[in-house]
Amino acid sequence: MVRLDDPIRTVAPPPDGIDLPPLREPESLDSPSSYVASSGATVMTSLGLAQERYAAIPPAPGFDKSGERVSHITDRFVLSGSSEAYRIFRFQSAEPPIEFPVTDRGWALAWAKFRELDSQIA
Repeated sequence: MVRLDDPIRTVAPPPDGIDLPPLREPESLDSPSSYVASSGATVMTSLGLAQERYAAIPPAPGFDKSGERVSHITDRFVLSGSSEAYRIFRFQSAEPPIEFPVTDRGWALAWAKFRELDSQIA
């Protein structure tokens, strides 16, 4: 990684006629406790998921022709859905997913179970 005081940045001046912006330190790469990824899945930490504000049931994931749609992800579990079932997968596990019916009640149960499983100490 090149830093502001590295010799590579100070050895050769820029060519004539080129104005370079002032150098600055990069911003922190720390991510917030939860954010919406470009895929539409909400990536969360276990601590964030345990907060009271996440007790409310979020909207169910929409379905498309590509099959399974990931809704929420933590460092230990994935909550997803398809036209067949809502599923909770454990990362790096050969265990089959926990499945719930594709109904409003099924989504509510899947969300509650997702929060419960992720709050348990590994």
